[in-house]
Amino acid sequence: MRRLRASRALRAGFAVLAVAFLVSALVSQWGKAAAALSALSWWSLTLAAGAGILAPGAAMLAWRALLADLGSPLPLRPAVQVMFLGQLGKYVPGGVWQVVATVELGRDHAAPRKRTFTATVLGMAITLAGALALTAMALPFTSADAAHRYWWVLALVPVVAVALHPRALTGALNFALRLARREPLERSVSRGGLLRALGWTVLGWALLDVQAWLLVNDVHHGGLSDFLPAAAAYMLAWSVGFLTIFAPGGIGTREVAMAAALAPLMSWPQALVIATVSRLISMAADLAWAALAFALGRLALSNQGRQAPQPAGNVLTPAALHMNESTNRGSDPRGEE
Repeated sequence: MRRLRASRALRAGFAVLAVAFLVSALVSQWGKAAAALSALSWWSLTLAAGAGILAPGAAMLAWRALLADLGSPLPLRPAVQVMFLGQLGKYVPGGVWQVVATVELGRDHAAPRKRTFTATVLGMAITLAGALALTAMALPFTSADAAHRYWWVLALVPVVAVALHPRALTGALNFALRLARREPLERSVSRGGLLRALGWTVLGWALLDVQAWLLVNDVHHGGLSDFLPAAAAYMLAWSVGFLTIFAPGGIGTREVAMAAALAPLMSWPQALVIATVSRLISMAADLAWAALAFALGRLALSNQGRQAPQPAGNVLTPAALHMNESTNRGSDPRGEE
């Protein structure tokens, strides 16, 4: 991590590698997606893509609320840069690079490592807790077979719920910091901070569930009755993909889980169409937000260049201006009169 922070070449290389993995994943999915896209109407694809692109913005605001609660409030522009450039790390095999990149980018904006690390891990935990809880409530009523197959995912609901209590969170994080020979957190996570983050997270999940419903309804034509199965299938698929860290970004496992959950509504090939298009939208959203973050960074550098202070030798103090005026008056023939 020290080398990553100290070397501009290493950081640039990591960013290029992450984007390369993301683009490779997009290309690998494109063959399936091309046929899948033709099976869906343009209006459902457009609305689903819009919802899918907006959802990560809500996740960023949840993470920003947690970081502010821990004592490091970030303006919106740096928050976008840190969150979405760091997010590219999830496509690099290893399962930890998203956290590493986010922590190091946070240091560029005066956010201590332990606070950024805590906010990032908490954001992931809250997102997972919301997905698991909502899936556990809906999935048994929509797909008993998927609930039976992925019982191990749903069994984590009470564990994650207990772990999200502020006291449990603070104790666990401080214990981890002691093991790493680091100072404990200066302040604990407050209930208000958790609730704000949870509110943004719920908004993000609502947008993603709408995305899933638009795609499912376009194939199944069940209207509002398709919403609950579609939402449960998407949240289960995301949870499975998140927990299988050996697959970068959950590629592969996520699609299988979503197709299994949608099996009661449609055939397996149709379910795979929904899963593939959903994955494509997710990766396109990550790429779009990363491009925005990069553009904001370039804009900030450009503004700093234009607003750079003049050299010290060219700056005249009030006293110097007064002396210049006196000298000018002394050399003026009219002043001698």
